[in-house]
This record gives sequence, structure tokens and C-alpha cells, in this order.
Amino acid sequence: MKRLIFMFSFSVLFLISCSTTEVPFEHRYVINLVLKPDMKFQRAFVDSTYRLDVPVDLYHTGMSGAEILLIDENSDTFGYSESDTLRGLYYSNDSFCVEYGMKYLVNVSVEGEVISREVQVPDSVNILSPQHLDMVYLNNPPLLIWNSCEDCFENTYMIVPYITGEAHKTDSFTYALIPDTSFDIFSIWPIFWETDTMFTISVEAIDSNVCSYLKSNSEYDELKEGNTIGLIGAITFDTVAVWITE
Repeated sequence: MKRLIFMFSFSVLFLISCSTTEVPFEHRYVINLVLKPDMKFQRAFVDSTYRLDVPVDLYHTGMSGAEILLIDENSDTFGYSESDTLRGLYYSNDSFCVEYGMKYLVNVSVEGEVISREVQVPDSVNILSPQHLDMVYLNNPPLLIWNSCEDCFENTYMIVPYITGEAHKTDSFTYALIPDTSFDIFSIWPIFWETDTMFTISVEAIDSNVCSYLKSNSEYDELKEGNTIGLIGAITFDTVAVWITE
């Protein structure tokens, strides 16, 4: 009888140990660096993945000590410096200005790993219609029209609408990828969920890296052999603010 009880207890403990076996943790670096012309400082954020069972302060994540270097077509090299106030946030130095149509080699070195990616900055994009501060009637809307942009990957553009002054609240999924230079965006009423309101429309020319990131099925694009996720790319854009009414 004691033998049966022992065997039963052993079996239960074995089953419990099997059911609680942890999935191996896969550590990855997380990098977000998007070059944008006409910005005084370029920004980059470097972090890593964390175990689910390890408490993480969402306001104090980030990895210090990364080295970020950009090399342009003329072999000029520019660096980034880490923020004094936020760990993992890096800013370009004063001498660096992203140029339209320029190709850059981006190197991010962190903990002995070097992540490299080539970035082609698209040429400038300009919205031709509607004009800034136009009134747009949703019962008779105009076409959104912009110029064809050199070096824009596969002539694909990202359209992002948001209530003027609330870009920080824009849902990352509120966008459309358009392989053209015009779009009937104002006919899609659900996009403009409020009327008698000023909306800003952003037309963004994207490079191949951003295009791949947006079209990927995963939340993040893999940057190098699966050990790094995030986005290293380039965007040029133009915006127009219009008054939306029925």
C-alpha cells in the first residue's frame, strides 16, 4: 500500500514538473532609429527584450553604452550621444543633418554585437492638393494628391491622418500604404471620426526598411539573424491641415 502511495505521489510530482516547464527565453536587442530630414536632432532608442517573470519599470528601460555611427556616401561619419536624462535614448550630434536622397550605412554596436543596415533616404515629398487650411466637405471630397518622390521604395507612400495637435495619440495602425500619388482618403468617413474639426494629413515617403517593417506579419522587423528586432530606416514627409466638415 505504501508503495502504491509513493508511486502515485511521484507520478503527480512528475506531471506537475512537466506542466510547469518554462519556454526558453530568447534574448533580443530592440532598436528604433528612423532618419528624417529637416529635424535638428535625429533620435534612436536601444533596448532589449525582458523575461515575463522579471519586473520591469516601463519608464526606466533602455540600454546604455551603445555606440551609433552613420556613414554617408561621401564617407563622412556622424555619431550619436546618449541622453543625460533617459537611458537608452540617443541623439545625433550638432554637425549631422539628414540629406534628401542620401544613402547611409547605420552601425549600432551594443554589448559586442554590431547591427548594420543600409538606409536610402527618399527625396522630398510635397502635397499638391488640398491646400493648407482648406475646408473639406465629406459629401463632396477632393482627392489627396502629392508628387512622385525619387528613391521612395516601390513608389509606396504611407498616409496618416490625425486630429491636429494630437499626433502623439495617433494609433500606430491608423495608416494606409498607397502605391500611387493620389488617394481618395476623404471618402473614407470612419477615418474622420469627428467633423467640424481640424485634421492633419501626413504623406510619408518610405525606404525599403520601413516598407518591410509595415508589411511584416510580426510586430517588429528582424534586423540581423533574428537576434535584433525593431526598425532602422528613413522617412520623408509633408503634412497639410484641413478643416473637416459634412
